[in-house]
Amino acid sequence: MAEAPPRTQALLLLAGMIWGTSFVAGKLAVEGTDPYLFSAMRSLVSAISILPIFFLYKFDYAIFKSKAVWGIAFLNAAGLILQNVGLTYTTASNTVLLVDINVVIVAVLAAIILKEHLNRRTVAGLVLGMGGVALIATKGDISTLGGGSLIGDLLVFTAGVAWAMYIVFTTKELKKGYELVHFTSAMILLTAVFAVPIGLFMTADHSVGAGGISLALYSGIFCTTVAFMLYNVGLKSLGATTTSIILLVEMVFGLFFSFLLLGERPDLITMIGGSLILLAIVVISFKGLERSRIRRRA
Repeated sequence: MAEAPPRTQALLLLAGMIWGTSFVAGKLAVEGTDPYLFSAMRSLVSAISILPIFFLYKFDYAIFKSKAVWGIAFLNAAGLILQNVGLTYTTASNTVLLVDINVVIVAVLAAIILKEHLNRRTVAGLVLGMGGVALIATKGDISTLGGGSLIGDLLVFTAGVAWAMYIVFTTKELKKGYELVHFTSAMILLTAVFAVPIGLFMTADHSVGAGGISLALYSGIFCTTVAFMLYNVGLKSLGATTTSIILLVEMVFGLFFSFLLLGERPDLITMIGGSLILLAIVVISFKGLERSRIRRRA
């Protein structure tokens, strides 16, 4: 597995931080706006925000001929819609847990499809990270998972599965030599090709609630365009499993912004869970530092 410089890992962590805010933004948005409509609005904003790339760069339009790229974009659109719809039925904590459990799915798929090696440090980071996610989402009581509607839980879990497949197949496609800017731009545009018509067709109420437009602008520009640009840099430089573990940091920032914007105060269990996630990130980072030291000594 290729190692990336600290700057690349920092960009990946920044993507996780931005996505950490998306849970708050999404929950606030679907409280006043139809989740299908919000999904369409967010995708449309992100597609418009990426259009300048097609004029500023010598874009390779051959990428649109790839069936795999279209399939990956569909997975991304499906994940977006499923999460937003699920948020209207289940709790935010259930959503975080059942979406971020894709880390486990990524590890399995990466081993099967990408032939990535699951070494001890990766497994340790995986266990620590998922343990932290479980503590934060359940508050140490697994029975709290029953607090949300079953249909909502299934929807957000399916969103997590879709994004796990997105991560693995994107990793595979990026190894074919696509330019990062070209691939990410095409992905965002094609995601809108699926999400906008599906979202508009499924929308029952076309009225936009308070803050719906501003939340769509924020989510579309930052949580989609900016975050995906940062994330794909890390995804190309690191393996799918390592990348997904590092992105567990979105849980930490998700809690922080929940406290900052929603007034939620983390309890002891939450702080312990956050510490486990940070420890998982340290474990993965130290693996890269150790290898870089070995290369310098050679």
